[in-house]
Amino acid sequence: ASFESPLPDLRASKPIQPHRTVVVSLEGSEEEILGRMKQKTRYNIRLASKKGVEVSVGSGSDFDAWYRLYRETSARDRIAIHAPAYYRGLFDRARAYPGKAPDVKLLLARHEGGMLAGNIVILWKTMGIYLTGASSNERRNLMPTYALQWEAIRMARAAGCGTYDLYGVPPAKDPAHPM
Repeated sequence: ASFESPLPDLRASKPIQPHRTVVVSLEGSEEEILGRMKQKTRYNIRLASKKGVEVSVGSGSDFDAWYRLYRETSARDRIAIHAPAYYRGLFDRARAYPGKAPDVKLLLARHEGGMLAGNIVILWKTMGIYLTGASSNERRNLMPTYALQWEAIRMARAAGCGTYDLYGVPPAKDPAHPM
C-alpha cells in the first residue's frame, strides 16, 4: 500500500542542508577516539597544538571578527552563507530557551593573538553538533580547523554527549568539492 501525504511538498527548489553527515562516537578515552581517526587527522590535530594554536570559547564581542572570516570562507570555497542576524538569532534563542537550553558556543582558534578560524557548535542533550565554521586564508598550514574540531569533540564528551555530528560532508570523495 502506498501513502500519499495530504501536506504540500515544502522542500526547497535547491537543497539547503547537507545531504550527508558523519557522526563520531565519543565512547572511550580521548586516545581511543583519536585512534579511530585517520592518521593524517591525528597528525594535523597534534601539529596545531605543537605550533601554538589555542582554542577558546568566544564571546559576543568576537562575533563580527568571526563573521568576517566566515565571508572569507564563503568567497574562497564558493558556499552560500546566512546573514549575521541568522547566527546572532541562534545565540539569542538559545539564551532565551525555556528549561534546559541548547548550549551554543562560538569556538575560536587563535595564534599569537590573531583569529585564524572559528566554529559554531551546539551541545544538546546527548549530542554535539558542528553547525558551521570559518577560516582565514592566512596561516592555514597551522591546521586551526583541526584544533577546533578536536576541542569541540573534547567539550562534547565533557558535557556528557555520546556523539559528535560533523553535520555536512561532501557527497563524494572529491578533493575539489568545496566542503
